[in-house]
Amino acid sequence: MGKLEGKVAFITGAARGQGRSHAIRLAQEGADIIAIDIAAQIDTVPYPMATPEDLAETAKQVEALDRRIFIAQADVRDEAAVKKAFDEGTSQLGPVNIVLANAGIAPMGGEEMHDAWQDVIDVNLTGVFNTVETAIPSMNALPIPWVDPVDISNAVLFLASDEARYVTGVAFPVDAGAIIK
Repeated sequence: MGKLEGKVAFITGAARGQGRSHAIRLAQEGADIIAIDIAAQIDTVPYPMATPEDLAETAKQVEALDRRIFIAQADVRDEAAVKKAFDEGTSQLGPVNIVLANAGIAPMGGEEMHDAWQDVIDVNLTGVFNTVETAIPSMNALPIPWVDPVDISNAVLFLASDEARYVTGVAFPVDAGAIIK
């Protein structure tokens, strides 16, 4: 029996990267998943965004773990679309116990990238490897350029489990020492 057996997780930005990693890791521990992603290109984003095929791949990987998953294309900037996906997902899978607001976009490339990344660091504390090819300067105390998505997913798993039932109001850095550098 997994740490999240019988739980339902609602995950935004679940088509690839951290979102997919969270969906898979939580499913490995017994959670069923409601996964949404815009799965479409936004004109102002200069790199390829996730596709419907990416979202379908997330579903395939979760289903391979013998867990249930509901997927929907929804833009987190569209409250009605998110609510519709949430309602449809909960009608199929049951009430949500875990919410992972993962969707987000970071500018990539060029001189401006470093300054923009500094703003993201305030939230995420370090870089997370993704499928977008980019050179991000290392900010970590440990000799690694970034953490892998599963490193964040393992922290999410802990925080979503009963093992962390009294953990509240804390910053939980998974930052390879970036905060102390």
